[in-house]
Amino acid sequence: MPPLESTLIDIGRIGMGVVFLLSTLIDIKARTVVFSMMKQKNVPAPWFFFIGGITWKAITSIAIICNFYTFWAALILALYIFIANLIFNNFWAVPKEKRDFSMTLFLVYLASCFGLLVISSIPNL
Repeated sequence: MPPLESTLIDIGRIGMGVVFLLSTLIDIKARTVVFSMMKQKNVPAPWFFFIGGITWKAITSIAIICNFYTFWAALILALYIFIANLIFNNFWAVPKEKRDFSMTLFLVYLASCFGLLVISSIPNL
């Protein structure tokens, strides 16, 4: 692989890992908001899912940044983001006046899932 392509792939991989690691830190800081959203969505055992989700995102993000089992880390993080996106950004159930913003968030996270799939498919990362 040419050096420029390899460098760009590394920048993209590290960038996505940093973004999700920062979002993990933001989730920890804003846990009261996260718990209120979980309560609103009737998520059972919110502490269990909160700790599990934070751990899942943190470990996979760090693995992507460090290029450690990148294939599996990206796939597992994409799965997590996809499931969380379906639960928390269900724009189809939002009142019409708030639907555009919710749909934009849904599409951004869906695009992130696709980006993670691209990262996982790059050979010899």
